[in-house]
Amino acid sequence: MAIPERPVRHPGKRRFAGIGLALVGLTLAGLPMAQAGANAATAEPASRPWDAYNLAPAGRTVIPVRVTRTTGTVSSSTALLHGRPTTLTGSGSSITLDFGEEVGGLASLHFTTANVAGQQLGLAFSESSQYIGPTSDASNGGAGADGAIYAGVTPGADWTMPQASLRGGFRYLTLFATSDGPITLDRLSVAVSFAPTMANLRDYDNYFYSSDPLLNRIWYAGAYTVQTNTISPSTGRVWGPPTVGWNNSGTVGTGDTVLVDGAKRDRTVWPGDLGVSVPTEYASLGDLTSTRNALTTLYQHQATSGELPFAGPQVNFYGSDTYHLWTLLGTASYYQYSHDKAWLDGEWSNYKRALAYSLSKIQQDGLMSVTGTADWARSDQGGENIEANALLHQALMTGSALAGAEGDQVSASAWKSTGDTVGAAVNNLLWDDSAGEYRDNPTSELHPQDGNSAAVWFGLAPADRAKRVSAALTTNWNAYGATTPEKNSEIATFPGSMELQAHLQAGDATRALDLMRREWGYMLNSPLGTGSTFWEGYLANGQFGYGGAYMSAAHGWATGPTSALTFYVLGIRPGAVTGGYSIRPQPGDLATAQGSLRTPLGDIKLAWQHDVSDRTFTEQVNAPTAAVDEIDVPTFGGTTEVTLNGKRVWNGRSGLAYGAHIENGYVVLHGAPARATIRSREVGHVPTTLAVAATATPTAPVQAGHTLTVPVTVTAQGDTVLRGTVTAQLPAGWTADPANFSLDTRDGPTDTVVPLTLHAPNDAASGPQSIDITAAVGHVTAHVSTPLLVFGSWPKGTTASASSAHAPNVFQGQQRTYDAANAIDGDLGTFWNDDTPGQFPDTLTVATPSPLTLHGVGFASVIDGVPTDFAVQTWDGTAWTTQAQVSGNSALDRWIPFSGPVTTSQIRLVVTASQTQNGNYTRVAELTP
Repeated sequence: MAIPERPVRHPGKRRFAGIGLALVGLTLAGLPMAQAGANAATAEPASRPWDAYNLAPAGRTVIPVRVTRTTGTVSSSTALLHGRPTTLTGSGSSITLDFGEEVGGLASLHFTTANVAGQQLGLAFSESSQYIGPTSDASNGGAGADGAIYAGVTPGADWTMPQASLRGGFRYLTLFATSDGPITLDRLSVAVSFAPTMANLRDYDNYFYSSDPLLNRIWYAGAYTVQTNTISPSTGRVWGPPTVGWNNSGTVGTGDTVLVDGAKRDRTVWPGDLGVSVPTEYASLGDLTSTRNALTTLYQHQATSGELPFAGPQVNFYGSDTYHLWTLLGTASYYQYSHDKAWLDGEWSNYKRALAYSLSKIQQDGLMSVTGTADWARSDQGGENIEANALLHQALMTGSALAGAEGDQVSASAWKSTGDTVGAAVNNLLWDDSAGEYRDNPTSELHPQDGNSAAVWFGLAPADRAKRVSAALTTNWNAYGATTPEKNSEIATFPGSMELQAHLQAGDATRALDLMRREWGYMLNSPLGTGSTFWEGYLANGQFGYGGAYMSAAHGWATGPTSALTFYVLGIRPGAVTGGYSIRPQPGDLATAQGSLRTPLGDIKLAWQHDVSDRTFTEQVNAPTAAVDEIDVPTFGGTTEVTLNGKRVWNGRSGLAYGAHIENGYVVLHGAPARATIRSREVGHVPTTLAVAATATPTAPVQAGHTLTVPVTVTAQGDTVLRGTVTAQLPAGWTADPANFSLDTRDGPTDTVVPLTLHAPNDAASGPQSIDITAAVGHVTAHVSTPLLVFGSWPKGTTASASSAHAPNVFQGQQRTYDAANAIDGDLGTFWNDDTPGQFPDTLTVATPSPLTLHGVGFASVIDGVPTDFAVQTWDGTAWTTQAQVSGNSALDRWIPFSGPVTTSQIRLVVTASQTQNGNYTRVAELTP
């Protein structure tokens, strides 16, 4: 399997070609050059190099571009591509045609007069090359296979698929004979059905173009994915599913165009998907009508309780607190992008009922408790969940702004106050400082991708925590993308899209671009995909998820890079819900970027170039009057001088015009002209500095003879490429693998997460330890200490017994046992489980073959049965002596010290109370010396 396409970095050389290209692009885009002045005329570009990346067909009729394979007897197989006869002879003979990218619609073909009546030709469709054959990939959602559709051969006649058999998304079309006689056809085409109201499918309102061709491909693939998800409301998936085949004649929305979740399936309005696809559609196509119709459809199906659908018609599922909230966020986004006050007026009472429905679930501690547990396919939704509470906080903050637009000041004030309360509760009750992330809920050890990403993306996490979350999320990356802990560590592109926004919101553009190239570059370049659209999700090894053939390979929730590149990297950022935009580029490792965004006030155009060799950054802005509230010029950590249209406005220390001042590494300007050229130049050397921190403090114990990887965040500033090493001062007998890093500080202050792998010896001493970590670049160093909990090993021949043990069972398809021996086997994944729920005491006794001298014991439990009150006792030959008494415990793992060394051959745990969830059992994963 190919690994993701990544840029090759050559310090001192990597930007040269890109800058030249950008200068051409700036001229082509008609944006004012530095010497042209603020009033230079804007001409239509003579050439548009970004159009080469646009994947939309030039017309509504498309034909295949190649033959992928044939079976049986097929003569002149490629002739069909050129309007000449191709013949299939014999039942089972087939030809698979490749359209080169995702398409969708109704296929038509023409049989020549040479045919004999009574023959039959089958048609089967597939998005992926993996499922080519006489049976289509899966879409109907039921137990029956999609199968194929069949055309009766009439000599000299045309044949078109029935409307209900419209196939919304496919790349490959297999034609196969089901009869023996020869079948000859000389024409085949597909009438494209998506984006039904676009007269010119390639005429996007906006564009993006940078010095990285892969990122350009990614931006346009995201746009095209959402374009294929924009359908006529009468061509959605019928639900319930047919027993065989598929039926796309269902009415799934209002109006004449609507934004659904996927091209092939489900072809239904899903509110969570809109959280990503709506910003994509706005940033690229500029089509807000499909968004409005999708939202209107959801409000039309609102329950009397105020609850909004989990999925729109024809599915009409309910029972999701998160998807309910995504509709409210989509409402705010649509209004922000469109300023459609009339529509908001019409839905305002419905919006208020919907928000009241969510507010009723806020508990006394300030957090919402999820009872509608349906969600995007993650596990363990429910309770005081971080994702749901981050969505609620954002709904309250944006709802307050909408209320202001509606003149409803009472709601505006109340919702803002409640939002502040929810935000404080999230940061007080769900933040796990040792992990540098938010817990899934207050009692969980899970740190989910979705909730942590949403908390940062929506500004709920304070800036320092946002940076820590951004770093911690990278510890889940592999060669194919960002894995998702809350979905079996698969690669889920919906929370992955959220994670991209989170890295950028935290100010780490280089990290976000790395993830785009890794995950979205993989999807584009994988031979499994369409080469043009992004997937619903996939396994950690790069193979299809969601049942394989059922997976949607053109799914709007996977298109996060498109809006991220426009809003953050290019830097045309929508501001307040009620209006205003900012210009705030985040170049990362790019040399140049340019693009546009159509707003209710007119088009904003922006181009910038970053030249690291002469330490300059230039922005050309062309915007409608009063559309841009502020322009932020990156300093890349250095002391810079800024000019606007040739006039100095910032001298490196103080502002000279436009209220120039420094905020978070940017020179901020207010009231700048609508058309301007802004140039910054570094005027002083940036000294090299380093900082190092444990990305996540290890909370799980490291066991003697095992290894532990500690993620270490190294942060640097300077004006060159730094190469260094992370080392650790370790206890005697421990070792660490070399951990090298490279940081390009020419792009400004930056950081990276370095995995430091430690090896504990077989005789590692038990108990708390502390390791000193050092990051070094030449003579510049930084240090940090981090704690470790070490568990020792029992000697061979040690046994365990218990007061009772639960019988074996099958859990998630795996046979599991719960014997006392599990508590001494050195495996934290197994555990002893008593068999008397709610009845105490429960005892676990460990016997060693010869006496040991103990200074304490290591204790580990599992999340849903932690002993809260217990004693640790040792046998002195005649009686049990209590060496430690614990009450009110909530820790999964801990060291329990004795007041002094004790020599014994038997140790007993006596549990008198455990956490009550999941049956009120006692569960012990390990008891160690």
